[in-house]
Amino acid sequence: MVTQTAHVYRYRVDASDMIVAVDQWWIAFARENNTTDLDEDSVVGKSLWDFISDYPTQRLYQEIHRFVRMTGNPITVPFRCDSPTLRRYMQLTIRRLETQELGYESVLLRAVPSRRLAILDPTEERSAAFLTMCSFCKRSLVEPSGWLEIENIAIKLRLYRKQTVPEIRYTVCPDCEDQYSNPKKQTESSTR
Repeated sequence: MVTQTAHVYRYRVDASDMIVAVDQWWIAFARENNTTDLDEDSVVGKSLWDFISDYPTQRLYQEIHRFVRMTGNPITVPFRCDSPTLRRYMQLTIRRLETQELGYESVLLRAVPSRRLAILDPTEERSAAFLTMCSFCKRSLVEPSGWLEIENIAIKLRLYRKQTVPEIRYTVCPDCEDQYSNPKKQTESSTR
């Protein structure tokens, strides 16, 4: 397991979900992940929804936003943000700030080295085929097997070796949908 200093990656959205600020650690994390086009100038002033490509994930975050703004209760969501060679287990907390702004804070809980996964490398050439992946847990839908861990789909689809890899289409798997679709339920269970 890789251990690091726990940096907090922060950004804020205004009452209409426009990105109003990103911190230096967020920018550094974007650069570290080969997304050099994501810098302060390219994201501040844009809608958060411009950066979440799939409707199911947008809808789930919009539901969380409504709950946090209405109640003032923060919501914490575990998620994976894997790189081609690391399984990264992270935690995101969304809290209400002044004037209905929301603060996002992500923390890397742990990183585990893994065999290189071409599917997660944004520089890889992509085929016309696609793979459906959960935005939160990174499990992927492989029929008829169902939702499999990324390491298992890599073996099944032979995505370790160099070849043209499929596009990734993000969604929310049924388990994550069930876990995060009712923020009130999540808040009640975390206070017990």
